[in-house]
Order: sequence, then structure tokens, then C-alpha cells
Amino acid sequence: MKRVVFLFLSLVPLGVAAQNEVAPEGYKLLWVVVISVAIPVVYYFIKKILQKPGSRKGKPVSVSRRKLKIDLLKDRTYRPNVLTLNITNNSKKDIDLEAPVLCFRKIWSKRKFKLKGINRYEIYPLYLEAGKTHELRIDLGVFFNHDRTLKRFYWAKIRVWDTKGKKYSSSYITLRKSLFS
Repeated sequence: MKRVVFLFLSLVPLGVAAQNEVAPEGYKLLWVVVISVAIPVVYYFIKKILQKPGSRKGKPVSVSRRKLKIDLLKDRTYRPNVLTLNITNNSKKDIDLEAPVLCFRKIWSKRKFKLKGINRYEIYPLYLEAGKTHELRIDLGVFFNHDRTLKRFYWAKIRVWDTKGKKYSSSYITLRKSLFS
């Protein structure tokens, strides 16, 4: 019985190696590579041809088409006391903004707080004209006094919605050091 099992196991690799190999069908991989390289090159040349001469000379071309630019700045590198929210309207139209939401994040948990105004005055919804900037200073001591566990959170970000429902958000900033930040 042992010899039969040994013989069977020794013949399995021969059966696997005896399979027929199928050659690739044409040059499909080569066509995929050529098309993926040709599309950006054609786009570049069409953009150069359609661009008016001297229209953007010396100015960097902006890839972003976002109406609002949301920046969240902190006063210190780690464990900041004050965050500064800057909202810049880059569009040609005026925008109504809902109240921003401050999101604290740890690895698996999140806490969200809606910022309604300053010194007990509600300033949101906010009407932001074209080309204008709105600045809001956020004292984190108020949030830390409300819930002491927020001091253990690593990151923070701001999310803002306009009245039409479009969402804008800042990038995460680091509040304290961790293994992941």
C-alpha cells in the first residue's frame, strides 16, 4: 500500500508538466501599453494647440477645479491649542455654506462636532462671496473640557457642505504622535 501511494505521488508532477501551453493571442498586451501611453500624449498636444498664445505665460496651471479651498492650520506641531479654519471661495459665484463639522479621529473611532458660531452667536449658514476668504479660530480647550477622552485622538479634519449638498473637506492634521502619524 505504501508503494502505491509513493508511486501515485511521484507521478503527479509528470501529469502536471504534460499540459499543453497556450500561446498569447496576438499582441494584446502591446496594444494596451501603446494606447495607455498615447492618450496622455494626445491630450497634451491638443491642450497646447487649443491654448491661446501668451494667455497663461508664467502662471502655473491649476489642475484642481474645486470651488472652495479648505485649510485647517494649527498653532503648534503637536498638541495644538488653537486650530484655524480658512475657507477660500475660488469660484466666480457666491456660495452659501452650512455649519462646518470638526472630526476627531483615532484608529477605529471618530467623534464629530458641528461648529455653529462664535461666542454664542450663530454665524452659519454663511454667505461667502466670490474671491473672499472666511477665517474661524477654533479653541480646542472647549472640546477637551467637554470630553477628556478627545485628548487621546490623533487626527482632526473639517468637513463643510454648501446648501446644494456638495461636500468639501480639509486634509487631516496631526494632533499628537502615534505609531501611525
